[in-house]
Amino acid sequence: MQTQGQMAPDLDEYRCVERIDTGGEGVHRWLAVEADGAPSIVMAPDTKRADDPGYRLRFWAEANKSRRLTGRGTAPVRQVSSARAPVPWVAYDCIPALPLTTVLEAHGGCLPEPVVWNLGLPLAEAVLRAHTHGLVHAGIAPQSVLITRQGALLTGYGLVRAAAAEGTRRESVPGVDDGSVPPEQRAGARPRPPGDVYALAYVLLFARAAHCSRKGAATVPGHMLNRCLATDPAQRPRAEELLQALRDAAPPADRGLPQEIAAALDGQAARLRETTPTAPARIPQQGGGLDDRELATAHGPSTRPASAPSRRALIVTAASATAGLAMGAAGAGACRRYAPARHERAKQSVPGTAPPPIWRHALPDRDPTTSQLLLLSGRTLLVGHKEGTLGIDVYSGKQLWSRDDVLPSRVLDAGHGDALIASGGDQGEFLLLSARSGRIKWREREYMSTEAPASMAGLLAVAGGVVWFVVEDYSSGSSGEVKMAAVAYSLRKRKELWRTSLPSGFVGTSSPPEGRASGPAVLESELLIANTGTGGGENEFAYIALDRRSGRRKWKREYAGIGKESAGLVLPRSGDLLVASTDDGLRGMTLSSGEERWTVEVEGWANAQAALRRDRLYVADKKLTVSAVDIRTGKVPWRTKHANPKSNSTTLSGMTLSASGRTILQSSLSEIDALDSRDGSVLWRFATAGTGETSGNPGNAVASTVGLVIVDNLRSIYALPVD
Repeated sequence: MQTQGQMAPDLDEYRCVERIDTGGEGVHRWLAVEADGAPSIVMAPDTKRADDPGYRLRFWAEANKSRRLTGRGTAPVRQVSSARAPVPWVAYDCIPALPLTTVLEAHGGCLPEPVVWNLGLPLAEAVLRAHTHGLVHAGIAPQSVLITRQGALLTGYGLVRAAAAEGTRRESVPGVDDGSVPPEQRAGARPRPPGDVYALAYVLLFARAAHCSRKGAATVPGHMLNRCLATDPAQRPRAEELLQALRDAAPPADRGLPQEIAAALDGQAARLRETTPTAPARIPQQGGGLDDRELATAHGPSTRPASAPSRRALIVTAASATAGLAMGAAGAGACRRYAPARHERAKQSVPGTAPPPIWRHALPDRDPTTSQLLLLSGRTLLVGHKEGTLGIDVYSGKQLWSRDDVLPSRVLDAGHGDALIASGGDQGEFLLLSARSGRIKWREREYMSTEAPASMAGLLAVAGGVVWFVVEDYSSGSSGEVKMAAVAYSLRKRKELWRTSLPSGFVGTSSPPEGRASGPAVLESELLIANTGTGGGENEFAYIALDRRSGRRKWKREYAGIGKESAGLVLPRSGDLLVASTDDGLRGMTLSSGEERWTVEVEGWANAQAALRRDRLYVADKKLTVSAVDIRTGKVPWRTKHANPKSNSTTLSGMTLSASGRTILQSSLSEIDALDSRDGSVLWRFATAGTGETSGNPGNAVASTVGLVIVDNLRSIYALPVD
């Protein structure tokens, strides 16, 4: 249907009845009806924005995050589209409600102080509840606050973050009054709890003064609210202080809405019944308040006629702005950092709870020593198990395909959504497989032991359309003698480019992918192979460097202090840098010469499963203490001790960075901790229950893509929202 020049989108089971535009460039609201006749408000981007895959994903991810904010003072999300929907959408319960801006227009000016303070109570509760759970609203404004007969509701989650990327000045935020955007967020800073306090205070002053400006706010009564508008975030009170001030200011004898507003809401309810006669508007349960004091509502119909705004302005509910919640540094750690030192309760606050998984996918029987899991193109999970391989869509959790003729012993990302797999079923065979379809593009059997004198012993690495692997070369030695050789193979031409003999012990096949531990690594011009195999006389760890293009041997270097059988970190980097765990601590040294550059003390050893983003390394030691290390200088900006360190622990499942780099996922023997990458503060903790042999296994954060982190506990894979 055509409505106001905009074609009604296809939103699955929702039939769009009328478009309601109340602000928000590129995002439209529709009064919609489900198949059973129940009314809803559905929000969706316009066609131009929906055609952008990045925006479509961000919209869907933010809508899913908004499910976490529940309880009194928040608008409940009813349903969110699938991640693969051509037009993503989010549906809200439809109840009679007016935006605060419309309320002021209908009332003809500012609201009485008692009404404003009582309307602010559930909003302050919602903000405090969000901060307690490690969330920041980042979209509080007069346009995104709805007034109902049950009280005030917050919508507009994440509008500030949606307006522009972090670090980019936000000249304006669609759907948000300029005055409600805190100055630090307008300048491009990341939304944090003090920003919500600022925005909520502005909204309350706006309602009290009717179109007050930041400059004139100081003339409005309410010392607490003026403190909330401090330019310096550190000078603003916390949400719990604002809530207590509102409780003290709100007289219990005067909590009703003005009669004309109550009448307007009653009239809107009647029009909703006329629009959807087969089902009444749903009134959501607003449980979860912070104490026993409830916001009273006006009772009985109003006898005064309403000076009602237009129907389009009135039929607005919990979808008046973009969905989503800013997470990450907005957690409990940020609350503590901004809180005054005299408040002991803030120091003792419990870290935020983990977000609920978006999906869970049960897996076939898997062997923890041989299971393979790889995320390809940020979209498809390739999972190896005892009976074959399967592909899973990372945003829906649905299985795309399954093969029982591919048993991977090693999987590498070949780029362009393809996986390079060394098959465990046929020694020496490797193949190229499409991650989205599961189709095998080709198989290479030239290096199978039954058909060639050189048998592939294992894949090393892949980059730039070339795969490097090690072969057992029977042709290069005397009768019965086996020599090892490195081979470069073109994936496009499907031909061998070069072959170079290796010294005894240099096989380099024991490391995990991405060169995060001792083993193969691909630098700008060199392929590094470690002496992690059997044989060879070295006791110290060593690398041999081969030219990537020709296979020519460039140098060989032993590194004092790094044991050959070291379980710690060995990380070669471009710029002739090697970062490694040694007996003296975490060391930075010159890769080609072994000369020491810096040393950082750690407890025991630095675990191999570290996370690296640009020049910042996040690594855990034996006590599970996480350190952020600048690998250029060896400086440590922060350290965070684990809540339950295992002093004799010799294993740590791993560490993964979210796609944005804002959140560190540290997997330990008891839980997964989400840490703010800026200061190491704990955002939330998560553990899966597990069953059978995996009972008590918290899972391991193994991969991340935009908006999601993947957790694997062998029996199931979970997708958790992040950032």
